[in-house]
Amino acid sequence: MTKLNILLVIPRYETYGGNGKYVMPLGILYVSSYLKKSNIANVYTLNMNHHEGSEEEILKYYFKTFNIQILGIGGLSGEFADINRIARLTKTINSQIKIIVGGGVITADAETAMQAFGIADFGVIGEGEITIIELLKAINNEVPIEEISGLIFLKNGNFIKTEARKEIENLDILPFPDYEGFNYKEYLETNPDMSDEGKKYTQVSIIGGRSCKYNCTFCFHPSGSTYRQRSLDSIFKEIDYLTSNYEISYIALREELFATDNQRVIEFCNRICHYDFDWSIQLRVDSINSELVDILRNTRCRYVFVGIESAHDTVLKSMRKGINLQQIEYALNLLSEAGLNSRSGIIFGDKAETFETVMWTYNWYKNNKSNYRMFLDMIIAFPGSKLYIDACQNGIIPDTVQFLKDGCPIVNTSRLNDVEFDKLIKLVEKENHRTYTVKKYINN
Repeated sequence: MTKLNILLVIPRYETYGGNGKYVMPLGILYVSSYLKKSNIANVYTLNMNHHEGSEEEILKYYFKTFNIQILGIGGLSGEFADINRIARLTKTINSQIKIIVGGGVITADAETAMQAFGIADFGVIGEGEITIIELLKAINNEVPIEEISGLIFLKNGNFIKTEARKEIENLDILPFPDYEGFNYKEYLETNPDMSDEGKKYTQVSIIGGRSCKYNCTFCFHPSGSTYRQRSLDSIFKEIDYLTSNYEISYIALREELFATDNQRVIEFCNRICHYDFDWSIQLRVDSINSELVDILRNTRCRYVFVGIESAHDTVLKSMRKGINLQQIEYALNLLSEAGLNSRSGIIFGDKAETFETVMWTYNWYKNNKSNYRMFLDMIIAFPGSKLYIDACQNGIIPDTVQFLKDGCPIVNTSRLNDVEFDKLIKLVEKENHRTYTVKKYINN
């Protein structure tokens, strides 16, 4: 059977300011490499962030040159506008091209996202590597669409959601992300990481695991509900590949639960000490102990990213963080005494937040920010999270489609009144030297 021609696209991220600064979305890179390995389609790739000219003209060139029949795109809910812009340009140029959208924007609230896009032919719910291969076979009339797990599509005026896709248990079976297909060299050059001392680092990110076994109310796990880790052998094979093909000075391990046991960290440190670059890891507060800190001490671990979110135990309990302030202070002190640089954040606006809890946390932040590197931000009710579900049920977000189209703005999910919430926004804006988009929807 004739192979289909599919184009996988990363849009220009105007959502993040349109200045060429963005975080490479590794999800579509994984889909691309898995799809290329399958050899069931002719796969073309395009990263708009590294091409000059209008997106419309670039798409026209690719569509005509490679006779594109299918366009694949995806991302997070907050990137809806950028994804939607490419989807609409595609249908304007050639209405016969089928559009597949994946990533968190679909997985979080599939029917809402499909309604918001309006023109997407298929939505991929959950991990996309296996689903897209089966979907392409179905499009090529090999099997009925309804038999493919992990999909949502419109049929006879109604959305059809197929059986949930089983999560990929062994992440080691996945090939490395398709770095070359999406201008990774150019990305590294134009998106350096800057140290506190002003040193420029070439930063790459490696995903060491998927999902999370915790259920914080502000989080959503688009890759599934079961936490899975890659083996260290797989991670280091990818590190070897990256260091052989790119100039690397810093690697960030994007996996909050990296330290599920200290032995894994010991082995990692023993292996990574032979490489000439700095690195960072993400840790939960309750995984930080004296033994773990001793393992990390005197390594080239540049940053330890720690999830704090609040300094008030009532808010932490409401968030379902599973930690308290005493544990936070213990962990940060351990890291500091060992000479390890911690990076952590506080987000205001949980449903248990009052003006008293805000001021408690803000005063704690002011008293400690000179000792620990911390940032302040506002909580966002991202689709799929418990915070979002509650906000929808309580009428704070009465129109989920409009909320997504608006870019998932900040809404008041807290116990603060309008005046107090406005004061909080101004406080955080002043601290961050930026303006926030805040919405108060009218519930009709």
